[in-house]
Amino acid sequence: MNLRSLFVVTRGWSLTITLISVTTGTAIALQDGPVSFYLYFTCLLAAVFFHAGANVLNDYFDFKYRVDTATAPTALYRPHPVFAGLAKPKELRELATVLLGGSALIGSLLACLRSFWIGPIAAFGLFIAVFYTARPVALKYKALGEPLVFLAFGPLMVEGAYAVQRGTLSWKAFYLSIPLGLLVALVLLANNLRDRTHDAGTDVRTLGTLLTKEGGMALFTALSLSSYGLILAYVALNLTSWLTLFVFLALPINLIYIREFRQKIPVGADAKISLVHLLFGILLMIALFLEKALFLV
Repeated sequence: MNLRSLFVVTRGWSLTITLISVTTGTAIALQDGPVSFYLYFTCLLAAVFFHAGANVLNDYFDFKYRVDTATAPTALYRPHPVFAGLAKPKELRELATVLLGGSALIGSLLACLRSFWIGPIAAFGLFIAVFYTARPVALKYKALGEPLVFLAFGPLMVEGAYAVQRGTLSWKAFYLSIPLGLLVALVLLANNLRDRTHDAGTDVRTLGTLLTKEGGMALFTALSLSSYGLILAYVALNLTSWLTLFVFLALPINLIYIREFRQKIPVGADAKISLVHLLFGILLMIALFLEKALFLV
């Protein structure tokens, strides 16, 4: 498997989510003291292995359980590893094992060397990665996908990155991880709203299939705006400086997508919301670094 195929199979474009979470946790740690770039890159590597492994395992089980087909909306939006001929199911299973095993190994080392907290965070993350789609648990198929990705890429990953640097947990890392996690959940919700007709014909249950079309869009709108509302509340409560209001520069794009999705959910729905998450995350990180530089923390 060449690098291009590996990028497609692991959904490399989605790894910006992990980059944002780990860097945010590290930026918050920087406000409390010096940070190690070696530890940052080690933590990022473990998180990337986790995310990529979870992506591969998700495609493997979705194919195995016949949730993904050659005509499913997901396969039309992006090359599915099996249907595109990039990998055989066995190769997906083996690649996922290597990636998740590597993440678990690095996480174990960081837990021993840096903080006890990394152990349970890594263990819970591994549980989510495996049993997100693996039966008999298959939490994704029980409409729990959005809460799980919120936890994995919000509180768990941001707090984990902070703990790697500082050796403990942080309330600021926790509450700033919430708007980021909500936007990751929004990415999945956009995907599930797009796939609701297809998923309704399977034994899969998602928020997209459980809610009406109007109810799904109401939740989509609420999640879209809640991240900005939280930042506004944090500033009002003096939990963060006014600089974190920079994230509102991403709001116009968010509003454009809300209007577009009300007309019709686009094929590339999750990619569009991933862009919102990326912009929001970059603006939040800029604010955090400026807070440190301007001695506002």
